[in-house]
Amino acid sequence: MKAILTKKIISCIAISGVLSFSAFEIMAANQQTINDGKNHSKILNENHENLTDSQIFKILSTANNGEIKQAKTALPKLKMDEAKKYAEMMIKEHSANEKNAQALASRLQLISQTSNLSKSLQNDSDKIVSKLNQITSDTDKNYMMSQVKVHRKVLTIIDK
Repeated sequence: MKAILTKKIISCIAISGVLSFSAFEIMAANQQTINDGKNHSKILNENHENLTDSQIFKILSTANNGEIKQAKTALPKLKMDEAKKYAEMMIKEHSANEKNAQALASRLQLISQTSNLSKSLQNDSDKIVSKLNQITSDTDKNYMMSQVKVHRKVLTIIDK
């Protein structure tokens, strides 16, 4: 049962990473049709904040770096092989996503810009890392549950 649940969680998270990068690629393709190319993509988040491409890039980067830091924090404490493999996959996948996003941002001459949403994601990630640093016996469960929560939030952001 745990193996099936873990596989489902891994599949959902892998899909969210692909969706995040795909959304950013589409945004980049759209940018080439706009004269100034810096503020054309407007996304409305839950605070009715219009997000520029630079702010969207910061959100994506914050999510990637948060996932990497959380996985690196949890990995030495994880006991289950599935959880360890998942953390290793998160490091690998989000590192690759971040590298690709940085290359794309460089090509588009985007400069990372914070927003309320990127600050919120950073705060969430910092809390998870802090909690993972304190956990001893339930690290596997807490890490995996935090991943479900964080990825659900990112998918919600993408859907908006």
